[in-house]
Amino acid sequence: MEQSYAHALMRLVENGKSPKDAVASIVKVLHSRGRDSLLSRVGRAFERLASRSALRGVTRITVARAEDAARAREVAGVSEASVRIDDSLIGGWRIEKSDTLLDASYKKHLLQMYNRATRA
Repeated sequence: MEQSYAHALMRLVENGKSPKDAVASIVKVLHSRGRDSLLSRVGRAFERLASRSALRGVTRITVARAEDAARAREVAGVSEASVRIDDSLIGGWRIEKSDTLLDASYKKHLLQMYNRATRA
C-alpha cells in the first residue's frame, strides 16, 4: 500500500509540483482516508524509490571479496561501476545494470542446493 503512495509522490514531484506541496498533498489524502499511520512507511518507501531512481543507469557490483571486483567488472563489460563488498555472499558477485541482475554468487547456489535438499 505504501509503495502506491510513494509512487504517487514521485510522479507529483516529477510532474513539476514542489516537494513541499507534493508531500502536503499526500498527507492530506492519507488523513482524509484515515490512513495517517501509513505516513512513516510511505516516507521510507519513497526513500527507497528515490535511491533506486538515482542509481538508474549506474552499474552496481556487489562482491564477496575485494579480489572479485576486477573479474566482475570484466564480466559486466564496464570499467566504471559502484562496487560494494558484502560478506554474506561467501564468494562470487552480483551485477546490477539497469533492470538486469546477474547473480553469480556462491550464496545463491548454496541456497538453491539447500532448498532442493530440504524439499522432500
